[in-house]
Amino acid sequence: MKGTLILHRKKNFNGMAVGMDIFINDKPYGRINSGEQKEIELEAGTYNLKVQQNVKSGEQQITIEENKTIKYSFTPNLLSIITVAAPLIAFGLLFLFKLPLSYAALILLPGAIASVYLLTAGKTKYFLFKRENQLK
Repeated sequence: MKGTLILHRKKNFNGMAVGMDIFINDKPYGRINSGEQKEIELEAGTYNLKVQQNVKSGEQQITIEENKTIKYSFTPNLLSIITVAAPLIAFGLLFLFKLPLSYAALILLPGAIASVYLLTAGKTKYFLFKRENQLK
């Protein structure tokens, strides 16, 4: 018997223009764009769900039950937002308030550290999944 997985990619400025690949047990299941929702019918069982955008990815183990529908949504983690926000804030403060470059560098530092982490050890934890209520 089969169950249904609904996968929702929440709208987010970070990576908005790029589609993401969906993998279930390493088998490709298409792409999902920002704000889009996909329904995937699967046999009952436990699966490894993975979404991937270039080298960045996120994984979640899911269990599909017979004749049940579950919904997962996913978004980039907070560190990914810091990597985008830190340079914007630093350069904004630098030009608006004529701050010394050393202050801007201090603001850039957390974004740089987060970027290095997300491109190395954290690249498989880039996206976070949240299970919504069971629908059926």
